[in-house]
Amino acid sequence: MDNYQAEELVKYIKKFKNKKIMVLGDLIADKFIIADPERLSREAPVLILKHQQEKVLPGGGANAAANIASLGAEVDLLGVVGDDLAAEALKKELDQRNIITKGIFKDETRPTAEKTRILAGGEQIVRQQVVRVDKVKSFDISEELSQKLSSYLEKKIAASDAVLFSDYGNGIFNQKTTPKFVETAAAAGKYSAVDSRYQLPQFKGSVIATPNLEEASEIYGSKLKTQAEVEKAGIEMRKELKLEYLLITQGGDGMTLFAPGDQIDHIPAANFSEVFDVTGAGDTVAGTLILALAAGAPVRTAIRIANLAAGIVVRKSGVAVVTAEELIREVNKNAG
Repeated sequence: MDNYQAEELVKYIKKFKNKKIMVLGDLIADKFIIADPERLSREAPVLILKHQQEKVLPGGGANAAANIASLGAEVDLLGVVGDDLAAEALKKELDQRNIITKGIFKDETRPTAEKTRILAGGEQIVRQQVVRVDKVKSFDISEELSQKLSSYLEKKIAASDAVLFSDYGNGIFNQKTTPKFVETAAAAGKYSAVDSRYQLPQFKGSVIATPNLEEASEIYGSKLKTQAEVEKAGIEMRKELKLEYLLITQGGDGMTLFAPGDQIDHIPAANFSEVFDVTGAGDTVAGTLILALAAGAPVRTAIRIANLAAGIVVRKSGVAVVTAEELIREVNKNAG
């Protein structure tokens, strides 16, 4: 258990149900079409698949919110969707998970961001992703929508324990809006975590950010290949971005925390031998991490809890979530 007692981690996990987290992010409808291979087409050298079922699951910031809700906390989700069927399907799914959606506003100028994955395979084997089709319009949201999100955040943040910013580059976060969002969280004295795929430097002054290795390399300006390179870059990036903490996630190589005083803490991956699907694992890490911090866990303890949650979710297919019960079992299993 990396010298951490199971009782300590479980103590904080049990507090999750008493917390309320705001999630402000780019919302995505993750659509899964499940089909069985039938035959080769005579029209082209491609498979013909027989449709079996399809479902829409929360993606992007909505997936982070779903993970937090699954762990037992109350979630207030803010974002933008289109005026379309994908938005209706996404909202229905969020409602079923008891996620507050009053902070989700419609933008008639763009469709709801949608990622469609086609999974194929017979019933007796694990279905594999064949192709993914993205329908995403990435441009800044309007001034009116920016103001609606800012006003909602300012009005509701006092009643929340922490806020997570989930940035997929779809237009909510930009040079004008992002500093205001970060300042609102800081002024309210709330923990703020950032999961930003493309523009982490705009989130200067946040409490903690969770870039993966590829994202960290992009920000640093060169590919980080060794642990020594990761550590050198992380120390510089934390200071440059004015973060209290920086967590670089490294897939099977674990994750590395950078703290004040140039302190470095490397955490091995909780599960690197049973990886089935990494889709949405970053959302799980960010969501679990901010929830653990809100529950009062020291940052190093919170990161170990998030690491174990990621180890669970990569065993599942598609954009999956983790429950508090699963997480407690995983803690106890690793303690043994």
